[in-house]
Amino acid sequence: MPQEMTAQGQFDAFADEVARKLGTHCRTAPSDEYVRGLARLIVDEGRALNLCQPDDRQPARLKVSAALPDDS
Repeated sequence: MPQEMTAQGQFDAFADEVARKLGTHCRTAPSDEYVRGLARLIVDEGRALNLCQPDDRQPARLKVSAALPDDS
């Protein structure tokens, strides 16, 4: 059974692992989009994936959104 991430450090480690699997140019950065829950950005040459747990009462839910250089 997967472990639920309940601390920002755990979520950061998860995002780092996802970035490593996506490719060598990917890096992670803090995300301040959500006040509640956990969040981290994965950035690759102007593109970004925002990973977050928007509701800390439901740590099994993960929201993923993307941004491209042209804001699409």
